[in-house]
Amino acid sequence: MSKKQKWSLVGSILLFVALLGLALLFESELFIYAASAIPILIVMVLPDIRQHQYIQRNKIKNGIQVYKIANEEDPLLVISFQPGFVRWHCRKLYIDLNELHAEPIDVLPATENAASIPVLSFDLSAHPRRTGWFGIDLAQLSQRTVNLSYTTQEVNRFIIQMKDLEAIALLMMASATPLVASKSSSKSNSLSA
Repeated sequence: MSKKQKWSLVGSILLFVALLGLALLFESELFIYAASAIPILIVMVLPDIRQHQYIQRNKIKNGIQVYKIANEEDPLLVISFQPGFVRWHCRKLYIDLNELHAEPIDVLPATENAASIPVLSFDLSAHPRRTGWFGIDLAQLSQRTVNLSYTTQEVNRFIIQMKDLEAIALLMMASATPLVASKSSSKSNSLSA
Protein backbone atom coordinates (compact mmCIF):
# COMPACT_ATOMS: atom_id res chain seq x y z
CA MET A 1 0.00 0.00 0.00
CA SER A 2 1.50 3.31 -1.05
CA LYS A 3 1.57 6.41 1.14
CA LYS A 4 -1.00 8.08 -1.09
CA GLN A 5 -3.38 5.14 -0.62
CA LYS A 6 -2.80 5.15 3.16
CA TRP A 7 -3.58 8.86 3.44
CA SER A 8 -6.63 8.49 1.16
CA LEU A 9 -7.93 5.66 3.33
CA VAL A 10 -7.34 7.55 6.59
CA GLY A 11 -8.82 10.74 5.13
CA SER A 12 -11.97 9.02 3.90
CA ILE A 13 -12.50 7.32 7.27
CA LEU A 14 -12.06 10.64 9.08
CA LEU A 15 -14.50 12.29 6.65
CA PHE A 16 -17.02 9.52 7.34
CA VAL A 17 -16.71 9.97 11.11
CA ALA A 18 -16.92 13.77 10.74
CA LEU A 19 -20.09 13.58 8.65
CA LEU A 20 -21.70 11.22 11.16
CA GLY A 21 -20.73 13.61 13.96
CA LEU A 22 -22.22 16.56 12.06
CA ALA A 23 -25.40 14.55 11.42
CA LEU A 24 -25.74 13.94 15.16
CA LEU A 25 -24.85 17.52 16.06
CA PHE A 26 -27.23 19.23 13.63
CA GLU A 27 -29.76 16.37 13.45
CA SER A 28 -29.65 16.61 9.68
CA GLU A 29 -30.57 13.90 7.22
CA LEU A 30 -28.38 15.54 4.59
CA PHE A 31 -25.20 14.72 6.52
CA ILE A 32 -26.36 11.11 6.95
CA TYR A 33 -26.88 10.83 3.17
CA ALA A 34 -23.42 12.28 2.57
CA ALA A 35 -21.90 9.92 5.14
CA SER A 36 -23.56 6.93 3.47
CA ALA A 37 -21.67 7.68 0.23
CA ILE A 38 -18.27 7.67 1.94
CA PRO A 39 -17.99 3.83 2.28
CA ILE A 40 -18.03 3.68 -1.51
CA LEU A 41 -14.94 5.91 -1.53
CA ILE A 42 -13.35 3.79 1.18
CA VAL A 43 -13.80 0.64 -0.89
CA MET A 44 -12.26 2.38 -3.91
CA VAL A 45 -9.06 3.27 -2.03
CA LEU A 46 -8.65 -0.08 -0.29
CA PRO A 47 -5.62 -1.95 -1.65
CA ASP A 48 -5.91 -5.18 -3.56
CA ILE A 49 -4.28 -7.51 -1.06
CA ARG A 50 -3.90 -10.39 -3.49
CA GLN A 51 -2.15 -8.52 -6.28
CA HIS A 52 1.05 -10.54 -5.77
CA GLN A 53 1.77 -14.13 -4.78
CA TYR A 54 4.70 -14.89 -2.50
CA ILE A 55 6.34 -18.27 -2.19
CA GLN A 56 7.64 -18.67 1.35
CA ARG A 57 10.11 -21.19 2.75
CA ASN A 58 7.45 -23.74 3.81
CA LYS A 59 5.88 -23.66 0.33
CA ILE A 60 9.24 -24.31 -1.27
CA LYS A 61 9.65 -27.42 0.88
CA ASN A 62 6.10 -28.72 0.44
CA GLY A 63 4.55 -27.22 -2.70
CA ILE A 64 7.30 -26.94 -5.28
CA GLN A 65 10.51 -28.62 -6.33
CA VAL A 66 13.51 -26.75 -7.68
CA TYR A 67 16.02 -28.41 -10.00
CA LYS A 68 19.20 -27.14 -11.59
CA ILE A 69 19.99 -28.74 -14.92
CA ALA A 70 23.69 -28.47 -15.54
CA ASN A 71 24.21 -27.84 -19.24
CA GLU A 72 27.69 -26.91 -20.31
CA GLU A 73 26.56 -23.76 -22.13
CA ASP A 74 23.42 -22.59 -20.36
CA PRO A 75 22.47 -24.10 -17.00
CA LEU A 76 18.74 -23.98 -16.31
CA LEU A 77 16.70 -23.57 -13.16
CA VAL A 78 13.43 -25.49 -13.25
CA ILE A 79 10.70 -24.67 -10.73
CA SER A 80 8.17 -27.49 -10.71
CA PHE A 81 4.78 -27.24 -8.98
CA GLN A 82 1.29 -28.69 -9.06
CA PRO A 83 -1.10 -27.30 -11.69
CA GLY A 84 -3.23 -24.61 -10.07
CA PHE A 85 -0.53 -23.73 -7.51
CA VAL A 86 0.22 -20.40 -9.20
CA ARG A 87 -2.52 -17.79 -8.91
CA TRP A 88 -2.48 -16.48 -12.47
CA HIS A 89 -4.78 -13.54 -11.68
CA CYS A 90 -1.97 -12.00 -9.60
CA ARG A 91 0.45 -9.58 -11.23
CA LYS A 92 3.68 -11.14 -10.01
CA LEU A 93 4.91 -14.31 -8.41
CA TYR A 94 7.69 -13.49 -5.94
CA ILE A 95 10.24 -16.07 -4.84
CA ASP A 96 12.95 -15.67 -2.22
CA LEU A 97 16.25 -16.15 -4.00
CA ASN A 98 17.98 -17.12 -0.74
CA GLU A 99 15.54 -19.99 -0.15
CA LEU A 100 16.00 -21.64 -3.56
CA HIS A 101 18.03 -24.75 -2.98
CA ALA A 102 18.17 -26.53 -6.30
CA GLU A 103 18.92 -30.19 -6.68
CA PRO A 104 21.53 -30.59 -9.42
CA ILE A 105 20.38 -33.10 -12.04
CA ASP A 106 21.43 -33.95 -15.59
CA VAL A 107 17.99 -34.59 -17.08
CA LEU A 108 14.62 -33.33 -15.92
CA PRO A 109 12.38 -36.14 -14.64
CA ALA A 110 9.67 -36.98 -17.15
CA THR A 111 6.06 -36.75 -16.07
CA GLU A 112 2.90 -37.53 -18.02
CA ASN A 113 1.25 -34.13 -17.92
CA ALA A 114 4.23 -31.79 -17.97
CA ALA A 115 3.50 -28.33 -19.33
CA SER A 116 6.52 -26.06 -19.14
CA ILE A 117 6.81 -22.38 -19.93
CA PRO A 118 10.10 -20.52 -20.33
CA VAL A 119 10.64 -17.47 -18.15
CA LEU A 120 12.63 -14.97 -20.17
CA SER A 121 14.89 -12.21 -18.87
CA PHE A 122 12.26 -9.50 -19.33
CA ASP A 123 9.78 -11.58 -17.28
CA LEU A 124 12.07 -11.33 -14.24
CA SER A 125 12.39 -8.36 -11.91
CA ALA A 126 13.74 -7.60 -8.47
CA HIS A 127 11.26 -6.88 -5.67
CA PRO A 128 11.08 -3.11 -5.07
CA ARG A 129 11.30 -3.35 -1.26
CA ARG A 130 12.33 -6.85 -0.18
CA THR A 131 15.95 -7.71 -0.71
CA GLY A 132 16.68 -11.14 -2.09
CA TRP A 133 13.26 -11.59 -3.72
CA PHE A 134 12.76 -11.80 -7.47
CA GLY A 135 9.49 -11.62 -9.33
CA ILE A 136 8.07 -13.39 -12.35
CA ASP A 137 5.59 -11.34 -14.37
CA LEU A 138 2.57 -13.63 -14.65
CA ALA A 139 0.68 -11.38 -17.06
CA GLN A 140 3.42 -11.69 -19.68
CA LEU A 141 3.58 -15.45 -19.22
CA SER A 142 -0.17 -15.83 -19.60
CA GLN A 143 -0.08 -13.73 -22.79
CA ARG A 144 2.56 -16.06 -24.14
CA THR A 145 0.41 -19.13 -23.49
CA VAL A 146 -2.48 -17.83 -25.62
CA ASN A 147 -1.13 -19.51 -28.76
CA LEU A 148 0.00 -22.70 -27.03
CA SER A 149 -1.87 -25.98 -26.89
CA TYR A 150 -2.23 -25.78 -23.10
CA THR A 151 -3.62 -23.17 -20.73
CA THR A 152 -2.08 -21.45 -17.74
CA GLN A 153 -3.98 -23.76 -15.40
CA GLU A 154 -2.10 -26.72 -16.89
CA VAL A 155 1.37 -25.17 -16.54
CA ASN A 156 3.41 -26.93 -13.89
CA ARG A 157 7.00 -25.86 -14.65
CA PHE A 158 8.87 -22.59 -15.05
CA ILE A 159 12.20 -22.85 -16.85
CA ILE A 160 14.63 -20.02 -16.14
CA GLN A 161 18.11 -19.61 -17.58
CA MET A 162 20.64 -19.22 -14.79
CA LYS A 163 22.32 -16.28 -16.53
CA ASP A 164 19.02 -14.34 -16.37
CA LEU A 165 18.64 -15.14 -12.68
CA GLU A 166 22.25 -14.14 -12.04
CA ALA A 167 21.60 -10.82 -13.81
CA ILE A 168 18.67 -10.16 -11.45
CA ALA A 169 20.86 -11.07 -8.46
CA LEU A 170 23.55 -8.65 -9.66
CA LEU A 171 20.89 -5.98 -10.10
CA MET A 172 19.73 -6.58 -6.52
CA MET A 173 23.29 -6.33 -5.23
CA ALA A 174 23.95 -3.16 -7.24
CA SER A 175 20.80 -1.48 -5.96
CA ALA A 176 21.70 -2.35 -2.34
CA THR A 177 25.33 -1.23 -2.61
CA PRO A 178 24.78 2.54 -3.14
CA LEU A 179 22.58 2.66 -0.04
CA VAL A 180 25.32 1.11 2.07
CA ALA A 181 27.96 3.33 0.45
CA SER A 182 25.93 6.49 1.06
CA LYS A 183 25.43 5.56 4.73
CA SER A 184 29.14 4.91 5.24
CA SER A 185 30.14 8.12 3.42
CA SER A 186 27.73 10.17 5.54
CA LYS A 187 29.23 8.60 8.68
CA SER A 188 32.75 9.37 7.51
CA ASN A 189 31.76 12.97 6.67
CA SER A 190 30.25 13.46 10.10
CA LEU A 191 33.34 12.00 11.75
CA SER A 192 35.71 14.27 9.83
CA ALA A 193 33.70 17.42 10.66
